[in-house]
Amino acid sequence: MKKSLIFVFIFLFGRLVLSQSEAQIQALLRHPKLKIEGVQYRRAVWETQQVREEPYAWPNNGGYVFVYFTNVSEKSQRIRNWVMNREEGSRMRLGHKLAWDRLHQSRIEPGQTSVLEICGLSKDFQPGKPFEFAFIGGDWRPSGGIRTTLQEDLVQISFIHIKPGMKDVEVFVRNAGTQPIVCRDLRFVGKKVAGVHWAAVDLPASGITIARAELSEPLTPGELLIAKLRLADADGERIVFAHRRAHEDFFPIGTWGARREDFQYIRRHHVDTIVKGGRSDDDFYAKEAEQFGFRTMVHSGVYPDVDLLRDLGDHPAVAAWMVQDEPDWNRTPQQIFTAVDMTHQYNSSKPTMITLCRNGKFFEFAFLPDIACQDHYSVTAPTSSIWPHRYGARLEETAYYTRDLKRAAEPKPIWVWSQGLANWDERPKRPVPTPDELAAQLLFNLGRGAKGLLWFTFNVKLGERYPEMHAAMQGWGRVLEMIRGDLLAAEPVSCVRQAPPKLDVAVLAGWDKMFIFLVNLDYQIDDEAYPWTPLQDVRLKLSMPEWIAPKKAVELSPDGVIELPMQFDDDGMTLDVGDVSVGKIVVIDRYKVADDYQKLFEKSRAMEDAVFE
Repeated sequence: MKKSLIFVFIFLFGRLVLSQSEAQIQALLRHPKLKIEGVQYRRAVWETQQVREEPYAWPNNGGYVFVYFTNVSEKSQRIRNWVMNREEGSRMRLGHKLAWDRLHQSRIEPGQTSVLEICGLSKDFQPGKPFEFAFIGGDWRPSGGIRTTLQEDLVQISFIHIKPGMKDVEVFVRNAGTQPIVCRDLRFVGKKVAGVHWAAVDLPASGITIARAELSEPLTPGELLIAKLRLADADGERIVFAHRRAHEDFFPIGTWGARREDFQYIRRHHVDTIVKGGRSDDDFYAKEAEQFGFRTMVHSGVYPDVDLLRDLGDHPAVAAWMVQDEPDWNRTPQQIFTAVDMTHQYNSSKPTMITLCRNGKFFEFAFLPDIACQDHYSVTAPTSSIWPHRYGARLEETAYYTRDLKRAAEPKPIWVWSQGLANWDERPKRPVPTPDELAAQLLFNLGRGAKGLLWFTFNVKLGERYPEMHAAMQGWGRVLEMIRGDLLAAEPVSCVRQAPPKLDVAVLAGWDKMFIFLVNLDYQIDDEAYPWTPLQDVRLKLSMPEWIAPKKAVELSPDGVIELPMQFDDDGMTLDVGDVSVGKIVVIDRYKVADDYQKLFEKSRAMEDAVFE
């Protein structure tokens, strides 16, 4: 009875809020307790031309709205609800206009800044729609608001990279517009910054830049980190915000599971992260994790196993709480929201992660955890897309999924399950991919900005039937071992001026290196093994980011390091990469650090004979 009366009171008071006069609204905007610092909007988009999925009963017609606000009063402020366009957030949720909404703090101290995240599904959240917004405070009165129009800024912070020690942070800024931008100032709300260094303060059209910031104090795991970037263009100055929860980033080379008797064999293939539950006094967590150098993705569950979170929360081997695998098949966003939120409440020392499989649902799930993954495979495997043949589709489908997931999760890192060695039956003549099919999918995923690579899966017994697959995974593991740290600190950039029409070229740029991922698109879908027609004497024309003045270019392959010729003129750089059978990785470096890659290769290969004890 008490709960019913409370809900009735809330409903009636909500009606009073929604019926405010124009004069009251204007007074609220002039004298707020909570000042709206900015509204960031991102429309939900995904690939629908090159990839087709079955129609969704509830298609996403909206996008994200992030409302950044500060308590400008002298007292602590409690937030009870919010109103958008005269409609309460709770009613929008019930009416399926929202997938979820998340307030990082419900009580805001004087001077504190926080963010409200809204994942909108309806057409109310499309570009150009009005956004009349107000918070409802602890006294059941509006405490701050804004009137604006939903519009996506062409400049976005694409990735906030938190380095080991959690004092050094890299911020990647992307300009998708046709006009140049000047980066004036970068701050982290509530944090003292010892210094900020820019790769370039001038951000060209369709370009990126990078800022390196040193914080005066290290971040606390799980705390909210808000980046505030001041920009200038021909129309004046503006602020762009981005945020994520603070966790030390690392690039895993992982797989789903591993038997105790296979630990050494798997580690010799450069795999260092596995799905593993248990308790801290198990043999694995008490001894073997350190012995073999394993980190783990731990199934915490929907809803979470609280005892597990408390027991393993401080264990150094735990890399992430694996909340749910493929919840976009059988869970609602609200269920995953609650599971993630509960996991954070019980343990924030480790990041949360989920794996998604339907690109049309990425914008409903991907921003909920700290790390989002995808697991789209393009040959002889179950899939969410509509294939032209039962046994496979174009291999570049996985690239579209990785690109779509990254956009839905920015500025957080994403990991990708890339197709490995599992026994599927959609292609009876060969139920596992070929080494070439594996390599192409791997390069597609890396080139679209994956910050971690997880093989699905590493079946040791199956590898006895297909030994060439384990050899391929080990070979590419050598390369990943060499460049994993660099890939974690590099973002996609558009800089290709000229390339063969049947060659996919994806480029990542970091502080001192560029990575070029090449995949030959001249292949056929086949019911046993996709055949390729090699591309001969491939030459690329690239325009370089201004801060990279290349000194050397090398190809990194499972077989070693090969230096490549390059030439320069007023239009950029010309790179001769030779013949491309399936795919290649090329590194361009400005400090000649590439000279050390041969040593890194030898070190990586030597690990394949290591004895872990």
